[in-house]
Amino acid sequence: MYAICNLSGHQIKVQPDDKIKVQYRKDVQPGDAVVLDDILLLNTGTEIKIGSPRVNARVLAKVLEHGRHPKIIVFRKKKRTEYKKMKGHKQWYTLLHIEKIEG
Repeated sequence: MYAICNLSGHQIKVQPDDKIKVQYRKDVQPGDAVVLDDILLLNTGTEIKIGSPRVNARVLAKVLEHGRHPKIIVFRKKKRTEYKKMKGHKQWYTLLHIEKIEG
């Protein structure tokens, strides 16, 4: 059984007992329960429900932690001018544990 959810404009495939990283959500804290209502597709194993635009189902998840992805280095250089610029960026994420899919 799996579902495809729309989270912040990203389509993510989820299954029970999965751990997924989603965009940082500051409205929830670790330990909170989250209900994902925007389900685009639901596969129960025997049938596939495709929404137009959504399926009448929901995914129950639990927030495990907030964290940051590994650092991405942004380096710019122009030859023969001694111009160099180096920046780093670490994107925040929220780790969700998918508990069950209802639908």
